[in-house]
Amino acid sequence: MVLSLPGEVDQRMSRPAILAACTTAIGDTVLCTPALMALGRAFDVDVLVHQHRLPLLLGNTFVRHLYPYRNNPFNRTWLATKLWKRSYHRLVVLHANDDLVKLLPKLRYEMAANIQGWDDPSLSLKEVMVDRGLHVVQQRLVLARWAGAQTQEGDEAMRVFLSQRELEEAETWLCERGLPRERERVGMVLGASHIFKRWPPERFGRVARALVRQGAEVIVVGGPHEAYLAKLAQKEAGVRLRTGHNLGMRQLAAVLSRLDVLVTNDTGPLHLGQAVGTPVLGLFGPTDPVTIGPVRYDLHRVIKVPATCSPCLTKTCPDPVCLEAIQEKNVLDAVLDMLAQPELRLEKRSCM
Repeated sequence: MVLSLPGEVDQRMSRPAILAACTTAIGDTVLCTPALMALGRAFDVDVLVHQHRLPLLLGNTFVRHLYPYRNNPFNRTWLATKLWKRSYHRLVVLHANDDLVKLLPKLRYEMAANIQGWDDPSLSLKEVMVDRGLHVVQQRLVLARWAGAQTQEGDEAMRVFLSQRELEEAETWLCERGLPRERERVGMVLGASHIFKRWPPERFGRVARALVRQGAEVIVVGGPHEAYLAKLAQKEAGVRLRTGHNLGMRQLAAVLSRLDVLVTNDTGPLHLGQAVGTPVLGLFGPTDPVTIGPVRYDLHRVIKVPATCSPCLTKTCPDPVCLEAIQEKNVLDAVLDMLAQPELRLEKRSCM
């Protein structure tokens, strides 16, 4: 299925066309949205996006077509059939795994660029050098400028385009689960793709207990495979914690948008929360919040502790202890301080 998106780009069919690729995880897809919006101001933008992340780009008025991508020969053949008539001014690889290179010989474009180290003159593919100390959003904006986009102040902001109906349905969903708008809503994300990024769920539970005792409501969200973490937190909390572990991608985004604060490990919902305007408190150990954390520190915050081991084993770490250095009191104090700032809070509404 190819999706054509309505909006302002429909009026720009005479412009040069760009094909952008962001074919990996939730966070990586959201982190590409600033570059896509910058490109969309100057070009007609088609996007190759992982089929499970495609909903995150629905409704984006800076995008013309969405093409679902999967790493298998059948999908690459299907894409080649769909795209062979299209000729692109530039191909911009914003974020992708190596398998994407297998598709490039079947596409028509003048030049292609990436920041992942690929350089192949036979494919007109070059690596654009970037400062690795920059936030990954800024690194991808460098690629957008390479393609010819003009960037401006404020372009670093990520965005997921939600409809009013989706927001209203999320509000109703939260109210039906005992999280009225009159009470402060704190979301928690206990999982992460790798255990070295996870703060212990029991500590989340104790922070949740303190927040509930102070009048807030807490909801734990994540993927279905992370429900067991919520059970560990619930046991330690000793109070009722609401959960949401079977939400669709856009429903999750809408629910996050209705929270007052989101406390999360370094994982996809951290970026998704930013993209829907919810103040985020990110918990970081070995990973670097300067390059992968929140973009706006006037709205979002981080608690960072150093890696315990040198060198850090990252994905191969058998027993991570880094994040255990994050103190529960520091997390609780940060959340309470964020809740106390009315300029960061959503307008309160009663549940209907």
